[in-house]
This record gives sequence, C-alpha cells and structure tokens, in this order.
Amino acid sequence: MRHLFYLCLLSHSLLLVSFHSTAVSLSAEQAFVADLTRQITADELVEVPLQQQSFLLLRREAMTSYTKGTAILLPDGSEHAASPKHIDTLRQQLNDYGWHTLAMMPPAMPEDIAADDVLADYQQQLITRLNAAQQLAQQNPGVTIIIAQGSSAALLNQLYASQQLTEPAAFIMLGAYLSDTALNRQIAKALATHQVPTLDISHQQDNNQVLSQLRLRRQLVNKHMKPVYRQRYLSGSGYNTDVQQWVVQEIYGWLTSVGL
Repeated sequence: MRHLFYLCLLSHSLLLVSFHSTAVSLSAEQAFVADLTRQITADELVEVPLQQQSFLLLRREAMTSYTKGTAILLPDGSEHAASPKHIDTLRQQLNDYGWHTLAMMPPAMPEDIAADDVLADYQQQLITRLNAAQQLAQQNPGVTIIIAQGSSAALLNQLYASQQLTEPAAFIMLGAYLSDTALNRQIAKALATHQVPTLDISHQQDNNQVLSQLRLRRQLVNKHMKPVYRQRYLSGSGYNTDVQQWVVQEIYGWLTSVGL
C-alpha cells in the first residue's frame, strides 16, 4: 500500500518538477526514469537502445512452472512504466499467472496531438518502441499480448487498424481515449475494423472522453461483426486497490476464455 502511495506521488509531482523547475531542465520522461531507477530493483531495469534515443523498460519473469507468454504493458503518455493506475499492479501480479511482463516507458504525450504532423511523429515513436519491446518478448516462449492504457491504448488501436504494427495474440485497453474529440471518435471505428481479440475496460471515474464513446464502440463492433470483443464497465477508479485486483481477475478470466 505504501509502495502504491509513493508511485501516485511520483506520477503527479515529477511532472511539476520537470516543467516548472528553474534549475536544470529535465523532460518529463527523464525525470520519471531518474526516479524509477532509484526505486525499482536493478535486475528489473532494462535500457533498450534505439537509433535516436534509448528508453526504459521494466522486466519481470513468470513465477510459475509453465509460461503462457509475455505481456507488454504500455501506460498512458502522461504516465511512467510503474504507473499506479493498473500498470504497476499488473506487471507484478501477471507473473503469478504464467506471464513474463515488460512494462514500457511511453514517449511523452505532445500537447497538440490533433495536428497531423505531430500525430504521425508520435505514432512513429510508439511503433519504434513497441517493435523493440516485441523483439525482447520473442526471446521468451509463448504468445505476446499487449495491455495499454489511456492515450497509448487509443493510438495502438489505430495502428492495428492501419496494419502498422504486428498483431498480438490479444489486446487489452484500459480507459482508452484521446483528448481531441474528433480523434476520440475514430477509436470506435478502428476498434471495429481490426481483428485482434480485444478486452475494453473502463471505469466510472474515467475521463468523460472514455465514457462518451462506449456505446458507439459496441454499435460498430456489432455492425462489423468483430469476432472477439468484450467491454467491461467497472465502478470506482483505476487508482483504487480493490478495483485493481478486480481488473487483474477480469483480464485473467478473459484471457482464459479466449484460450490464452
């Protein structure tokens, strides 16, 4: 419980430090990485090299006699790889169900995501990081699933629809939305047109941009006859410990139902 409390403070305070400090200016991602490096045990920290900039990934091994595969976790673009809103809980507890976990640092979400050039550049950053994480996942036996949160979930959903990413065995969205209204409406269309088995989880206290699109998502999924889709609407907040445990069980149950 204390660990969760400190991670919540980290998510909110480091952004203030990185943007408002008049001393040495760190980006939000650099500030997150510096703090995670101090808090997370060294054997979980992996620096993944890229051509332009490396990124941090938190790696944990399955704690069972069998291995189902690897779960890649991608937080919202304003969060970090140990986000206290589901990601930190899932990256640790899925190990007890036969999953290796790779929790990624997302690229920092730009403010003007609706601008075409900004959106294209950010999507390319996501593609590059996710491809690198998938290469690591392929070193493990079993399948690869993707669990993404907030803006990251929304954008990966679009990238699967446009076939710019290799499809995983399953895709789990946690409170998927984009702050731009027009882009947010496109989530439902993209969701209905790609064939990745999808679990769509949202909460009563999620952003209104999430809740406003749930009915449209169901309608378009039915219209396009998407083979495997489940939508779950839960009470409470993703920061609540009891809700997080419920989500772990929702994900485990759904994965079992689709044969994973």
